[in-house]
Amino acid sequence: MEIMALNGDFLPEGPTNLTYFDLAWNRKYYETGQFSIQIKAQDYRADMKYIFTAQRPELGMIQKVVYEEEEGMVVLSGFFYERKLADKIIWPAFERYGTRSGFVAAAVERYKGDIPKLEVAGFEDDGEEIQKQETGTTLEEMAQSTLQVEGRAYRCRYDFENDVVLFEIYRGLDRTQGQNGNHFVTFSRGFRNIQNVKAQSDGSAYKNYFVVGGQGEGADRITAVYDLSGGGYRQEQFLESKKTYNPEKQSLEAYQDILLQEAVEKSGKYVDIHNVEFDAVAGVGAVYLEDYDLGDKCDIILDQVGISYEARIIEIMETWGNGEHRVTLTFGDKIPTLYEKARIR
Repeated sequence: MEIMALNGDFLPEGPTNLTYFDLAWNRKYYETGQFSIQIKAQDYRADMKYIFTAQRPELGMIQKVVYEEEEGMVVLSGFFYERKLADKIIWPAFERYGTRSGFVAAAVERYKGDIPKLEVAGFEDDGEEIQKQETGTTLEEMAQSTLQVEGRAYRCRYDFENDVVLFEIYRGLDRTQGQNGNHFVTFSRGFRNIQNVKAQSDGSAYKNYFVVGGQGEGADRITAVYDLSGGGYRQEQFLESKKTYNPEKQSLEAYQDILLQEAVEKSGKYVDIHNVEFDAVAGVGAVYLEDYDLGDKCDIILDQVGISYEARIIEIMETWGNGEHRVTLTFGDKIPTLYEKARIR
């Protein structure tokens, strides 16, 4: 993959085709990805701020520089440009009725402030229409939680020719055999296109009944219920909401709809976690970036344990080193860390 470093004005800095020895390009669908690149110390410039490649949609921000004198190398690392949205908060409160994509786009447009060169690109404004309110959260947290409900994500793609960073809302393609609009992509040992398989499930944080507490005290507190139990055994969770109620500007029903949407988005932290991770075998079957990409939904067959999945690619870790390009795919749900699991219980 060809790499170029850019300065703070988004102009090329140093060699236009930067030579590297090790590169890790960690792309994520529902989260902000990150990168690490090792280059010769003589190629490094203090004015380098970004890592750009025309072959991937991500733009790396150089946030950490490590000089290795003995090796004569410099390691540059950081998050992708999507992390800029974590610098901006939604304040004062923002409320809107419409689609989730429309809410995210409008909020980013309003609160993006001085994020360099960021412009909201066109998007498919479809999906369920909801009443939603946000206040005090970061643009990053709002965008991720709002879009994930519908299997969508966002990215900040730098258009080098037009010198603009495009905030794009998108959804990966469905490549499972249950649809007929796109060609099928299946990963299995039988197809000989996967190796080093790791699959795991975790239901320790699972909840299926949510009570959201909004404005008010005691018996006068306004609440909403989100019930996924289907009339069966309830595993309950109480959620505190900071959403405000203004009876002069909204009805009680509209406010309860806002609370309900908060429960819908937060319920994603309490699901049964199912993840499959493996290395894609190069040159066999489907071709990365041509037949499948980040966010696509594919079929996975694990013959050894008799399990099959229809799952979305939520992470692609690419590494280059010693003349080898390795692609590791992760399908399914985000795996919470021990800290996150302790925090959400």
